[in-house]
Amino acid sequence: MNRSTAVIVAAAVLLALFAGLAIYEFAAFGWHFAREEVPGTSAWHWLRTLLIALASLGLVTSLSRMPIVERSSAQVGGRATLLAYGIALLAVGATLVLVADPRLYQRMSAEDSAIEWSTALSLFLACGFMVLRQRQLMREPIGTPWRWLHVLLGLGFIALFFLMGMEEVSWFQRQIGFATPASVAAENWQGEFNLHNLQTDITELALYSATGVFLMLLPLVRERLATWPLVVPLLPLLPDRTVAALSAPMLVFTYSHWDLPPVQAAFWTGLFACLLFARSSGARGERLLWSLLVALVAIGQIIHLALGHTMLAIYDSSEYRELFIAIGLAAYAFRQWRTGGRLTQT
Repeated sequence: MNRSTAVIVAAAVLLALFAGLAIYEFAAFGWHFAREEVPGTSAWHWLRTLLIALASLGLVTSLSRMPIVERSSAQVGGRATLLAYGIALLAVGATLVLVADPRLYQRMSAEDSAIEWSTALSLFLACGFMVLRQRQLMREPIGTPWRWLHVLLGLGFIALFFLMGMEEVSWFQRQIGFATPASVAAENWQGEFNLHNLQTDITELALYSATGVFLMLLPLVRERLATWPLVVPLLPLLPDRTVAALSAPMLVFTYSHWDLPPVQAAFWTGLFACLLFARSSGARGERLLWSLLVALVAIGQIIHLALGHTMLAIYDSSEYRELFIAIGLAAYAFRQWRTGGRLTQT
């Protein structure tokens, strides 16, 4: 089996594991594939964690055997390194708050808290940065290869980041003071004017797993699969390892979704990706950054799993995860604007 085939097989194995677990657990235990719960500690839970970790390791290992072919994105600059340390310290601080005072941990992530508004602001910044990138794309010559693909996908990102920001603050419902229409309130899990709480569990599963892949795994794809025919047209749109470094702290905050295989796989692939980035870093300072991020992600996850039962509500860590997701998306959009370059140069 050649190295390219190994990547495809590893990805297929991981997806097949997701499907198999979902089917078996629904048939055997009645577990819905999207749910929020206290992480299980039975022998079955430990076995499935082992299987997910091994499958995730297999995928990242298969990517590690591919040579780095897109070296322009395979480094984290000095300023980005300092910013990554700052973001990591925020995650350390949040974890220490959980250890010291679970009530404060909850208050800090409550509705209309600084964390919620910081999340929304980061998403609106991401939207704004993508608008600036869109202006650059519209100046490209009409005949530039893949121009319209990038324009359409860019518009999709603009709409998505705007929607996510507005959903985070329930479309400013509490600030404006309008009531939730009865038809919406009847279907909304929290009685609010937003879309994501119509199916909160499915929305969170999609958000947490998709952003894990986008912000942590796709940077590896960009570096090592840059010559694949399916990747070439999308290459300038893929996040790089700088985005991964700024996004890695989000992996810590998975407590109430730990038992969901795609979310757990996002943690394992993200952790193994950090290890691979550390191993492939050319500069000593960058290796140190990635090594510390590995320690943060691993130790932070252990602390949350060990002390999660002290949270006032099992979902208290979710707002923290969404903050770091939003920071990662803002970093991605900023990198698109500032380093996307001309399509004719890619």
